[in-house]
Amino acid sequence: MKLTFAFCLLFICSFVSAKKKIESTVDKRVELMSIVFRLAGNPEYNMKLAKNYVADIHAYFDVYKNDPLINYAKELAETKNIGFSKVMFLAVNLELVNNRFSFIKESESSLTGKWDKEDAIKFVALLNDFYLKSKFEIFFKAHEKLYTDATSQFDQSISEFDQQWYLDYYGDQEVEYKIIIGLSDGGANYGPSVKPVGKKKLVYAIMGSWTFDESGKALFPKEVYLSYLIHEFNHSFVDHLLDDKNIETQLKPSGEILLEREKNNMKLEGYEDWHSLINESLVRTSVVRYMIDHKNKDEVVKEEIQKQTKKGFLWTKDLVSLLGEYESSRNIYPTFKSFYPRIISFFNTTAL
Repeated sequence: MKLTFAFCLLFICSFVSAKKKIESTVDKRVELMSIVFRLAGNPEYNMKLAKNYVADIHAYFDVYKNDPLINYAKELAETKNIGFSKVMFLAVNLELVNNRFSFIKESESSLTGKWDKEDAIKFVALLNDFYLKSKFEIFFKAHEKLYTDATSQFDQSISEFDQQWYLDYYGDQEVEYKIIIGLSDGGANYGPSVKPVGKKKLVYAIMGSWTFDESGKALFPKEVYLSYLIHEFNHSFVDHLLDDKNIETQLKPSGEILLEREKNNMKLEGYEDWHSLINESLVRTSVVRYMIDHKNKDEVVKEEIQKQTKKGFLWTKDLVSLLGEYESSRNIYPTFKSFYPRIISFFNTTAL
């Protein structure tokens, strides 16, 4: 009886957790890291769509452009290719306690292959100095109304977002969703994740902001932002599978061939390695599967497939069909990972 009760309680808690709507936030870690790499000159962190907010950033922080942290960030960008999602992966791997950043204790590191351990440790030490020296909290608190207005707008826009779909589709139940708005990040979005010891995996959608009204207020129209939100959460369920050495070895030849064929298109999208090509293919195709599962009109689905095809993912339509087989054969393939041998075969054939 006790066992049955415990099982029912666990089921109810899981159900309630899955149904609970996610509320977006503006996160100090993400804002600070974005500002640091803006000052360091990374193009992806130097979009100026949030004109008023970006002007405030420069007015407050430009005096620190020659800070040791900024110089080190420049060095890492030039010598270690630190930028884009690598910056955000470090951000979500940190916690801020008593005005000090430290690393979250992970059961498995999500920084492997992105940051060298020594580089990350040195960077965080400099980050702590910069945080205090620049009085970052003053800047952040001065913009709280801006942040609150933005998150309220975003939450209204994505009220129909279905997080339960991810648990059902990927077969992974142990996750907690986080949406973070990056007001200065322009059109860049990121999907990092972190697995704290003894806790659920935290999967993030860090959403940029690229639509504003004449007064500079951030707007988040559903028809623009929802597909990007779906996209970013997919990364947390897809990307880590390619870290498996056996899968990586089997996909490397075909991945490199496809990257060479579409290198110009991929470069325009910011992808210059075959891992990104494979993961982005799966993430973008899974967005289409979400749209199909949520009864989007055929013309809307076709438009999304065509959009991805034009960006260089020429195999999107066929991959959508393949993942449809996955969805209709869950008795054989209970998880996305269990279906991966079919995905490997698909890319190997596509590369011929």
